[in-house]
Amino acid sequence: MALSDRDQQQSLFRFDADAMLFLGIGYLVFLGSAIAAVAVRGIMKSQAIRQFQSADEPLPVPLEIDSPLPPSAQTFLGSVATYSLVGQALMEGPAVINAVFLMIGNNLAHLIPIVIAVIGIALQCNTPARLKHLVESVKQATSPSHAALQQRS
Repeated sequence: MALSDRDQQQSLFRFDADAMLFLGIGYLVFLGSAIAAVAVRGIMKSQAIRQFQSADEPLPVPLEIDSPLPPSAQTFLGSVATYSLVGQALMEGPAVINAVFLMIGNNLAHLIPIVIAVIGIALQCNTPARLKHLVESVKQATSPSHAALQQRS
């Protein structure tokens, strides 16, 4: 669709002066959103971890994917879902903007931030195994035996 009215003399990937306006806007939006995604996700994650670690509710042992969780762990998993969705949304915006610029300008150079953004979205997807490992690692970091080991070293 985007390349149907392309001049045959025109290159598919253009970085000339005419293309730089859309490329500059698209790449700057991508860069700003990627930085914001990392920062916001990190802030929200650290807040969720602190709140979860402050709760003294034990986890089921052994922790399985379908184990019933205490309320603090359920709240933590809700926070994980929230910061993952926020991070994914911050990466989705520049992908859509660059897709529009791709269609307007017939320049495949806009595919670079689109592909990177889609990879960033995919990397933020939570799987049950990843969530189980996250809950265990956060709770283990607050266990008394872990704290005693840190004090000895």
